[in-house]
Amino acid sequence: MRNFKFSLMIQSGRRRLHIFCLCGGLIFLMFFSVNFPLSAEDALAIIQKMEEQHDTGSSRAELRMLVYPDRDDTENHREMKLNTYTSEDGGSRLEFELPRSIKGLCILSKNNDQWVYFPSTGRVHRIAGKSKNESVRGVGGDFSYEDLGSGDMKEKYLFTIVSSESDQWIIKAVPKDPESIYGQLLVYVSKKNYLASKMEYFTKENGHEKDLNLEEVKIIKGKEVPTRMVMINYVKNSMTVIITETMELGIEINDKYFNPNRFYK
Repeated sequence: MRNFKFSLMIQSGRRRLHIFCLCGGLIFLMFFSVNFPLSAEDALAIIQKMEEQHDTGSSRAELRMLVYPDRDDTENHREMKLNTYTSEDGGSRLEFELPRSIKGLCILSKNNDQWVYFPSTGRVHRIAGKSKNESVRGVGGDFSYEDLGSGDMKEKYLFTIVSSESDQWIIKAVPKDPESIYGQLLVYVSKKNYLASKMEYFTKENGHEKDLNLEEVKIIKGKEVPTRMVMINYVKNSMTVIITETMELGIEINDKYFNPNRFYK
């Protein structure tokens, strides 16, 4: 009888140990596995979904740009107005309306190529190489030509999920182009709507150099669109804000706006 009871005690103890180990393993997965990088395939699928959510197709928007040379001094800033056009294949065209000193200045971006038209000289310049690190001449601010470029992120970067939190993924994006001004980006993607809420930019020279915050999401023709972009430059302690004042989606746009030989005419 004693041997029988002892045997039952051993079996019961083994069951408790098994349950304890199982619970411990689940707790470990819950609290620690989110810190392990997930596969590049998962990250790419999230980025593809994010780009679908941000894609406005054929559209036109009126924007206001505020440039703060010192982000701690919000009273001192320059204001500009511009129009932007996007095509179904991802091309984009910016045209400045105000101030008068840069009226007519145009930037065309198609895939990895960019051209800028300066009305003061009547010439078109193609932007390439290290020039993409510069802000637009006469405009300034914290958006470089590379930041304003078009094209799919999935074609330009290699991705890894570095964190999966309750409400968002944080994805590391490493440029494929060795001439990129950035060493890596961190992209914060919402699990609720797959919109990017923030991008952190890291350069080889300065480390964590800039943050882009995408804010004030509004519904435009049934589509969620961030209508306020805030770029903070930690190296210069400056800030640039771009506000979408009006936007039209699904409209026809003249093909000349995306033709490198005609976009400025």
